[in-house]
Amino acid sequence: TTTPMGIFAWFNTTEADDFARALAKDLVGRLPPPLTGDAKKMTQERMGHAREAILSRAAAFARTHKINWFQKAHLGNTFKWELLNAGQDREFSDTWTYDVVVAISAKKQPK
Repeated sequence: TTTPMGIFAWFNTTEADDFARALAKDLVGRLPPPLTGDAKKMTQERMGHAREAILSRAAAFARTHKINWFQKAHLGNTFKWELLNAGQDREFSDTWTYDVVVAISAKKQPK
């Protein structure tokens, strides 16, 4: 049975939001938005390292926290807006948000 407090806990997104903000800050630190049109292009290697680190961190969060679909959606939304507010463009933010949501939604692999 679900208690009334259990229902409120289902909608509690504080932990997911805090993680999303930290993850976005980490990503922006690894791949800062270009400040001018002459900004250096990100190397494939640097992008690959950032992708591996961010998605591994997202998957680890999902493995260690029981988050429901509402919290996952909220995490994705918070992550996206943190990127946009940090100056990342919409395409970058949409792509990374999609990848993070997929990483936190992946089925756990049997051992």
